[in-house]
Amino acid sequence: MPSFTLSVALRSSTPLDDDAIDRLRGALRPGDPELRVWREPDRAVLRIATECEAADLDSALALGKELADEANEVCPGRVFEVAAMDDEDSQVWRSGP
Repeated sequence: MPSFTLSVALRSSTPLDDDAIDRLRGALRPGDPELRVWREPDRAVLRIATECEAADLDSALALGKELADEANEVCPGRVFEVAAMDDEDSQVWRSGP
């Protein structure tokens, strides 16, 4: 099955400091060794990336949206972008204004 990189961007409704990011890392998919969580400096934007296997880009993007839902449960806010990509192509979902 093909491998894809998933990316999620979430604007947090609360400030994100280093302690908050550490708590998120522990709470969001603790068994996923590929999971990366970071925040953008001086912004309340949470970024998440991981790897997955899926049949195609559409399926991978659906898995990315599931990851976004999980992240939003742990870090309330607004998901504004979800992406799935492989070495040749990508598919991106963006929320409206």
